[in-house]
Amino acid sequence: MAFRILVADDQTETLVVLAALLQQQRPDCTVEIATSGSDALRRLLQEGPFDLSLLDVHMPGLTGLEVLGQLRRMGHSVPSILMTANPSRAIELEALELGVITMLRKPIQAEVLRIVVEQIQFRRPQSF
Repeated sequence: MAFRILVADDQTETLVVLAALLQQQRPDCTVEIATSGSDALRRLLQEGPFDLSLLDVHMPGLTGLEVLGQLRRMGHSVPSILMTANPSRAIELEALELGVITMLRKPIQAEVLRIVVEQIQFRRPQSF
């Protein structure tokens, strides 16, 4: 089964670049996109399971943190990475409480993205 990644960001350029990078680096992955926090939450709940989500912190409607908080309240979880151009201590603390794997500062360097996703993918339990 392919490793499924959902990338959520309200900036089209960021979505296109991240999806292309992930697909190039990990051809065995299926990369899907969401253009808002609400869209990401809907897809994670209705179209799951996803093996990883990359969520922008600042999106209209629901933020990446709010998406994770709602998933948790509903009894769902997905390994997640938060992305932001404006990190803060408050965001980092809330992310840790929600179980975020890591936070990446935008713009995300291709090599950093490759390493983080590779580590997460190979930590995933293999089913035969």
